[in-house]
Amino acid sequence: MTVRELGIDFFGRLNRYDPLGASLVGLTAYDTLLPDPRPEADRAAAHRFRAVARSASAFGDDVDAAVLRWMADTAADEAEHCLWEANASAMVYGSPQASYFMAGSDQRLPVAAAFFDALADRYRDASSRGRPSTRALLRQARTQLENHLPRTGPADVRAAMRRLADCYTELLETARDDHHVGISTITGGEAGYRAAVAAHTTLPITPGEVHDLGLELLADLDSQWSALGAETFQIKDPIAVRAHVRDDPALKITGADAIMATVAAALDRAVARTPDITALAASAPCHFAPVPAGDEESAPAAYYRPPAVDGSQPGTVFIRTTGSRFALEALTFHEAVPGHHFQIVAAQGLTGLPDFRRYVDSRLSAYVEGWALYAEQLADELNLYSSPLARLGRVALSALRAARLVADTGLHSRGWSREQARTFLRDNTVLTERDVRQETDRYIAWPGQALAYSVGAREILRLRSTARTALGDRFDLVGFHDQILGAGIVPLSVLSGLMTRWIASAR
Repeated sequence: MTVRELGIDFFGRLNRYDPLGASLVGLTAYDTLLPDPRPEADRAAAHRFRAVARSASAFGDDVDAAVLRWMADTAADEAEHCLWEANASAMVYGSPQASYFMAGSDQRLPVAAAFFDALADRYRDASSRGRPSTRALLRQARTQLENHLPRTGPADVRAAMRRLADCYTELLETARDDHHVGISTITGGEAGYRAAVAAHTTLPITPGEVHDLGLELLADLDSQWSALGAETFQIKDPIAVRAHVRDDPALKITGADAIMATVAAALDRAVARTPDITALAASAPCHFAPVPAGDEESAPAAYYRPPAVDGSQPGTVFIRTTGSRFALEALTFHEAVPGHHFQIVAAQGLTGLPDFRRYVDSRLSAYVEGWALYAEQLADELNLYSSPLARLGRVALSALRAARLVADTGLHSRGWSREQARTFLRDNTVLTERDVRQETDRYIAWPGQALAYSVGAREILRLRSTARTALGDRFDLVGFHDQILGAGIVPLSVLSGLMTRWIASAR
């Protein structure tokens, strides 16, 4: 069996194990399937994935083999640790329930009732094994179900959703309280978190090193807070600048139309500069829309849904239609162009790559989210922001991503309470109280994922600096981006090797 044949077999097994994830990256062939939430299904999947990783090791340093080995090992880790079973929630990507509502597809309705009933059984079983969910997110998951109930057609599916909501109420009695929300407080949680850090950073880095990196990045941002604060508000003190941005009512947008207009204008400016960014320009247009009704409370400020491979749905950025206007442009550059939309559509266009490398999305989030955060800074370098205030929005989002390194590791490896994480975010970001709550709950629900952004962007910037130093006048920014995007979605450790070889050949 060749490495590509092994990859085809693995990819099919992975997508049948996680068909919601397959739908979320645009693979419509799995839109009729739902995951099997039973523990025996996870054990069988972990065994199969580990066998693939061992087989991939036989192919040496081949790039396809290196990516396949990493993906198979990581998928096996996820199936073995199953942190989701101790984190019932309504967070997008963070729970099977939330993924079901995000992925959609009426074709799943014939099997949806059995799926929801099996989820209830799994959460009860996990709680009995010393892996209870958190009280706060059980309530959130129950609310999401109740919001979707009126819009769900078949009576048997509604009844199963109601039974799952009742299960959440039942489990509140033994749930983890706000002082024990970290995943390390459950049976097997410490090992699970270490695996999650490795999966989401794709680098050999410890939770302690991540925590320290976040503090370092926050300190480095103080000079930007000061400079842009002075230019925008005549305020130099970083703490005072953050307080002004957070509390000034003039910076708020109250209407969905105004939010959408700001996003549209920023997207138009970015698309116009495509030739200065990459020759692998995404030909598919990027759409944008409000976050669907019923998901406003649990959804992040914005998120991206990739286009379907068959063209049945476009790449779309979903925007929450309440919030502050100063960060909207940075969010647009992150989620749309030149961020997620360019990167994911470019990956889908690499038809010479095996499918397991073209459609991976959140499974290699350090690359995916690292590029998107890098795109926010790149947009600043290309003068795409409309004002110093909009540039300050980029700094605010960079501070948020750095704070995530500290808060996530604080919660899951240092025993922080829910309120400790909230306090840290209040002190170091410009998040509203609503967003402080939402961000904290996101880290609780999906341990380790929030680490991908800053770790990934920092690695891309390091590679760019290395290339510029090595190549001197021969360094070409478009060529560098083409190499990053043309690599496909890979672990950062693999990307570093690819870029080292590119620099050597370019010299």
